[in-house]
Amino acid sequence: MRARFLVPLLLAMMPACAPGGADEADAEDGEAAESEDAVVALTEPDETAPASALAAAPLDKDAVSDLIDVRGVGDAGWSNTHEATAIAADYGKALDRFDPTGKGYRGDLSFINWETVVGTSCTRFGSPYAQGRSYAFVSRAENLTQASERGFNLVGLSNNHSRDCHGSPESSLSGEVVSPDMTAKALEGLGDTSFLWAGISSTRDERDAMRAKVKTFTVKGRQVRVALGSLYTGREACPRAACMGDRRALLESLRDAQADLRILALHSRASADQDDAVRLGIEFVKRYGGDIVFGHGPHVWKPVRVVRKDAAFGGGAGVVFESLGNFLHPSLAVQQQNFIGRALLDARTLELRQVQVLPVVNSGRDIRWSTADGARVTANLRWTPAERGVFANVKR
Repeated sequence: MRARFLVPLLLAMMPACAPGGADEADAEDGEAAESEDAVVALTEPDETAPASALAAAPLDKDAVSDLIDVRGVGDAGWSNTHEATAIAADYGKALDRFDPTGKGYRGDLSFINWETVVGTSCTRFGSPYAQGRSYAFVSRAENLTQASERGFNLVGLSNNHSRDCHGSPESSLSGEVVSPDMTAKALEGLGDTSFLWAGISSTRDERDAMRAKVKTFTVKGRQVRVALGSLYTGREACPRAACMGDRRALLESLRDAQADLRILALHSRASADQDDAVRLGIEFVKRYGGDIVFGHGPHVWKPVRVVRKDAAFGGGAGVVFESLGNFLHPSLAVQQQNFIGRALLDARTLELRQVQVLPVVNSGRDIRWSTADGARVTANLRWTPAERGVFANVKR
């Protein structure tokens, strides 16, 4: 069943995925579960290598020296809907309640989709509050600092809540552009960060959201240059953020980046553009040499597929996580069918070797391990039980 947002004051089940701008005011549309589950046909051949080819990587990334561990989580944030003053930054404490060691969610590279405007206050939201019909979020930048201190070093910012705030003392602008302006200012105000963010333009260049962001990380004793892009598929154009009209420029920038790994975050709003997101993710791997796609938006898990790159990129494969579902966000209803997506690559060649699905349940201000069977996630892989989830090795 389609996941539902939770109205914080009433703690009641409400309609799902309410967008944040006046142009995107959400309403209960009565969409049937089967149409919500619509997916692009999984026609790729089975890409499973024998389970004996490589043991399931343990949760602790440092326990496997010959694999680079890349993980991603879905919709996340730290905000209650339509609160003019952002709540205190406690994301780090919530992560510690989930796993004090961080081994469950921390890879060498860890991605998070931050589904709120970043700042401290909003004096005018793009959509007026309507119980169960509209949602708008502002969260403090310190939350991302706390997440970064616990291992999250890749942040996607382009989604349907990127434009929730239309007026704030943190921006001299008005309308939709307020949100990306205040988000960029808040993140730049942190100074040099250990995390890489993408999807929203910087204050220096209003067009750089459409270009890959590149950062070098030290991973398993080697320098790894990572190119990251973040794009929202629910609109053609967005002020100072990457949306569908920017897809070609972003894909070309990711392809041409001086990078070792290419990662694309895709956020959808509804069934139709979820299919667009899937097609775009496949294209990114196949025709632009992409390595990993982290999809999110439907608030529930979707299939995983391994896609072969065109010969022009020397072969090899990438993985498309069509939707990771939800992660830690106070305004999401309890939902069992979410997962941490895990791609494990050869530390020397960066060849995709193993994929893991680690199911989690989001529960208000907490996240915990889910009892849902990860083997139920559709894939062109055959799953085998692993620590906290399932795994499959990938053909070479």
